[in-house]
Amino acid sequence: MRKFFTKILFFVLPIILIAMPLDYFISSNLKKSVVHVDGEFLVWNDIYSDNIDVDIAIYGSSRAWVHISPVILKDSLGIDAYNFGIDALNFKFQYFRHQQYLKYNPKPNYIIVSGDSFSFEREEGFYNYEQILPYMLFDKDYLKNRKTFNVYSWFDYYVPLLRYFGQTWDIVRAINVAVGLENDPPARIDGYMGMNRPWNDDLENAKDEYGTLKVKIDDEQIALFDRFLIECEDSGIQVILVYSPSYFESRKFINNHEEIINVWEEFAAIHDLLFLDYTQDTMCYNRDYFYNSSHLNKTGSELFSSKLAIDLKPFISH
Repeated sequence: MRKFFTKILFFVLPIILIAMPLDYFISSNLKKSVVHVDGEFLVWNDIYSDNIDVDIAIYGSSRAWVHISPVILKDSLGIDAYNFGIDALNFKFQYFRHQQYLKYNPKPNYIIVSGDSFSFEREEGFYNYEQILPYMLFDKDYLKNRKTFNVYSWFDYYVPLLRYFGQTWDIVRAINVAVGLENDPPARIDGYMGMNRPWNDDLENAKDEYGTLKVKIDDEQIALFDRFLIECEDSGIQVILVYSPSYFESRKFINNHEEIINVWEEFAAIHDLLFLDYTQDTMCYNRDYFYNSSHLNKTGSELFSSKLAIDLKPFISH
């Protein structure tokens, strides 16, 4: 029996010795990409490098990271801000990023939560799941939350290189970074990216496919958000709820839009929070400010960020 285990050891040990440095090479270079997975690595790197010491943190999905400019808030309010918006993911993913942010960086004085129709919808998939690849190996926080990151198995957290099997493009990206072939400008600045995009047909395509859409609000997401608000209050962090502009026709497509807004209003009332609702703002009726029904283009986001800064001034102390 001992002879058998010795043979196994001699077989496995060289694989481990090869896998570990290869894993390190891929991971260390992949996380240096400034454009891959919509620039998410830039935000994770800032979090894990203890690079974020700001007064205002901005949370939400894509309607956060393309709508609210930290630079404009800083210029107007005189205090630093950072945008943690995470593309196309609901609050449970946003909450994990929140936990990692507070674990490695000083807490902010304010958190702006940017809401959308899908913030509290149950998320079955994991959009841009590659964004955690360079960070998850042997990490207890990621392993503990593996049900959130439901595309990975237990072995992916403990076996070097295993999670990269089939991830050809991520490996190619890491090699390109290593040899200096990625020369793109950073996708995000302080977590924000203004989108220079023309209006597209997303809304019309969605109407053709679904007619209208009813968003199912998930009780677990609601409970988690309530827990988050209580934790922030206990930590002395002031939360501000914001629902940024969306093109008015999108309110007809989401046929329970009013129910969704009521959820945000109820949270504000229960926890005595400021709620700034821009769903009736004049911007919502001008398509020139949008690249689709839910997302402002760069011109629109800069105008909105300026409006938001003005509205926040009475409530923000230096």
